[in-house]
Amino acid sequence: MPGYDRDQVAIDNTVENRRLGSELLTAGWVLMCMGGMYGVFVFISLRDGSWFWPISVGVVGGAGFVLAVMGTLYRRAIGPTRLGRRDIARTLRQQKQDEDEERTVA
Repeated sequence: MPGYDRDQVAIDNTVENRRLGSELLTAGWVLMCMGGMYGVFVFISLRDGSWFWPISVGVVGGAGFVLAVMGTLYRRAIGPTRLGRRDIARTLRQQKQDEDEERTVA
């Protein structure tokens, strides 16, 4: 069935996008939390005249923020690849109905 292949590809893309989004979101939050923990050293570093910790906290926190935003966008991707449980159930019912009709006719 040509329609089923298209629906299966859409379902696979949706699952893949959600998994990738979850992984990016997790990595982003971990990096932001690490940046927050490194933030303890920022004031000591500034007092001593060094810019190592402020720059490293900015880079780690910025990278974490970008990954978290990308993960959120991947998980919320709206388009032809987004199918809910009802759509998947409807597709499976339609497939079963088509198979039953083929058996009845043959």
